[in-house]
Amino acid sequence: MKNNRFRPIILAGGSGKRLWPLSTRERPKQFIPLFAEYSLFDLTLQRLNKESIFKKPIVVTSADYKKYIEESIERTGVEPELIILEPSSRNTFPAILYAVLVQQLKNKDEIFFITPSDHHIAKNREFHNSCANVLELKGKDGLMLFGVKPERPSSEYGYILSKNLSHKINPIKLFVEKPEIQEAKELMSEEGVLWNAGIFAFNGSWFLESCKRINPTEMNKVVDILPKGFPESLFLKPDTKGFTKLRNSSFDKSFTENNNDNYVTVLEAGWADLGSWYALNNLKTDPDSEMTLFKSVIEREERPWGFFEILMESDKSKVKLLSVHPGQKLSLQKHRHRSETWYVVSGQARVTKGSQRFSMVSGDSVIIEKNEEHRLENISNKTLEIIEIQSGTYFGEDDIVRIEDSYGRADLH
Repeated sequence: MKNNRFRPIILAGGSGKRLWPLSTRERPKQFIPLFAEYSLFDLTLQRLNKESIFKKPIVVTSADYKKYIEESIERTGVEPELIILEPSSRNTFPAILYAVLVQQLKNKDEIFFITPSDHHIAKNREFHNSCANVLELKGKDGLMLFGVKPERPSSEYGYILSKNLSHKINPIKLFVEKPEIQEAKELMSEEGVLWNAGIFAFNGSWFLESCKRINPTEMNKVVDILPKGFPESLFLKPDTKGFTKLRNSSFDKSFTENNNDNYVTVLEAGWADLGSWYALNNLKTDPDSEMTLFKSVIEREERPWGFFEILMESDKSKVKLLSVHPGQKLSLQKHRHRSETWYVVSGQARVTKGSQRFSMVSGDSVIIEKNEEHRLENISNKTLEIIEIQSGTYFGEDDIVRIEDSYGRADLH
């Protein structure tokens, strides 16, 4: 690493499906103003606007989101080096490889810094300190990942295991991409375990030589659709026919798991992947968070078992926060016009779903189909919090066929 600043590549093409209906294909979560007028993409641009560490960023996004990128540039005053408008989504490996190869047309001596645009980082100073630690390596080749100390077992994140975490940069002995929950619980007992934050850095020349060895076929396909020279325009749209033929593949699966030179630095900067309603609600309830998404729309309705708050509502969906008192339970019921998805935010639940009965803890989720009998119980001595996403054609409280109820109610949820 001969240079002394990173060239960031910001990945901003994801559709945020797990945060539906807040996040949609038309306007995914990275472009939603969660923090007053600012989006997660805005905050990412601002976080990378530190000239002592970062050069102007390259943004990789969908051609459908050009308007949001332009609005963000105007709002933040941060202008990228280049904006690549993908004609179709081919996942993170082709996106990163294409961006690196295009930038190499201008400068072959770059240190690249890859970051998603839909993560929240609360402490920019600590973030910049971690980045500076990686820059100190100078000539070291390899993939430098940023890891976060895990809060709980989760199947939503990749896991990094290092022999020790005592140094600024530590060799990785094992990388596990989004394990099943039981494996995640076992990993939590290991020494030197971290969540993969999805942020990493590498020397561009080293990366391309590694791609020739690890994935030469895909490398050649990307080379074939490169422009003849570095674009003079701010926007670059790759050849549609050639780009669509690229294999849909994640960076972790295509490169990280096949690379032997992986290292990790610990990121302690208030990192959160806002990829689920569970994570979003955690940030909402953090007193230090500046998130403003729900403050003006919350409606609370008391019930014998606790209360619910309506977080958002549209013609096709409704999102609620259910708060169930210890030892209490909702009625055994079903709905004619809607299905429901439950995400456990905190506490321990017992769920009845048709003929099944099972427990759920923080981070677990379940789908309740239309006309399926179901019940939610709090089996712990702490408050149970659930995010409930209703999907269907009608969401009134009278769309309840009540089968059993502990409170003698006939017409209330």
